Amino acid sequence: MKLLNYKSIILATTLSLTGCIYGDLDKRTRMDIYHNVVEYCESNHYSFCEVYAQCYLDIFNQLYVNQGFMAATLSSVLDFSPVNYSAMNAKDTMDALYSELKEKEKINREDLSLDISYLLYSHNQCSSIIGAKQYDISHYHHKIEKSIERKRK
Repeated sequence: MKLLNYKSIILATTLSLTGCIYGDLDKRTRMDIYHNVVEYCESNHYSFCEVYAQCYLDIFNQLYVNQGFMAATLSSVLDFSPVNYSAMNAKDTMDALYSELKEKEKINREDLSLDISYLLYSHNQCSSIIGAKQYDISHYHHKIEKSIERKRK
């Protein structure tokens, strides 16, 4: 089953990088991210989950990133964690992302840790809507700001 998931991630990433089906992939990516964010929010019994999820997507769309690749990053953190992702552990989504960020920092994989920081940045910007905690990604703020500026141009 995991092999199939790996193949799906590779296929989605390949299609997004080659420029095929941009519109469909972008829409599917947004739906996947929205679903994961809403599930995280609802599993923690927060209020205003739809507002939080829309804010998350709005902030995420301000970043100059490959959305298909970012969805694959989110899926890889959630689906292939030691405990398989389910509604029972959806409440730990942001904690899992932050743990993965710290793991990538330990092995000096700034490329991957930067990708994860983009996902946490969107959460941090919208966390006040639901009263969730924020995560320390101050090390990445300069690169995140560059990404936002690049998208604006």
